[in-house]
Amino acid sequence: MRDGRAVVAEERVRVSEETPGVVRVALTNGPGNNVVDFELGRQLREALAGPARSARVVEIVAEGPNFCVGGDVRGFAADPDASLTALADDFHSCQRLVWGLAQPVVVGVQGWAAGIGLSFALTGDVIVLAAGAKLRPAYTAIGLTPDGGMTATLPAAVGRAKALDMFLTNRPMGAEEALASGLASRVVPDADLHSETAAIAATIAAGPAQALAATKKLVRTADGVLTDAHLEVEAKSIGDRGLSAEGREGVASFVEKRSPRWPSAM
Repeated sequence: MRDGRAVVAEERVRVSEETPGVVRVALTNGPGNNVVDFELGRQLREALAGPARSARVVEIVAEGPNFCVGGDVRGFAADPDASLTALADDFHSCQRLVWGLAQPVVVGVQGWAAGIGLSFALTGDVIVLAAGAKLRPAYTAIGLTPDGGMTATLPAAVGRAKALDMFLTNRPMGAEEALASGLASRVVPDADLHSETAAIAATIAAGPAQALAATKKLVRTADGVLTDAHLEVEAKSIGDRGLSAEGREGVASFVEKRSPRWPSAM
């Protein structure tokens, strides 16, 4: 309370659904470069634990020149004796909500994605970079170690050697290198980032939701390693899908040479 009036928190996250089935979660502190602090974490959790759960696709974007430049370093400096573990744990709870989504997640990145901002971008299933995007771990430059799962997700995306190069030298990675390294799904012109991200999300949302969710689960479960057990999981999954309403409609539409009418849209 201030002067008897409740203090309303500044909007840091905006949720919208401009395309049916696509819930867009936008970071809105563009002037502040979408720095990560407890208030951002609170608003992001509300969005990810609420509206995002009912979506067919979740789209994550950011306003302003940069996607997210990482943690609030000025806040760290103002309270140098405070442990950063609490802030890391807080934002990790947001990332766990993203990783826990059965639905595909499309992330659009412009400008800098640094520190935990890069960690957050790496939670996406489809990662779209603006041509001018720049990625940097940034942690060791200020004497810290990475969080947000980056010591696992960055090596998985670009390989151990390149990830360690980025961690230890703090050199930035541009969009084209990220695409060539396998970190990015697509690179688009800067001015087209949000429209292209929205178009990709809309395309996915128009597909067979259960099959797409099951495919995402298979990829995440395998984690790049093929085993006999995983082949058995794949065999069961395609069998289940073939007997499902989506599978029956997909096969029928192919034979009848027409566009499929997926159950949720019928």
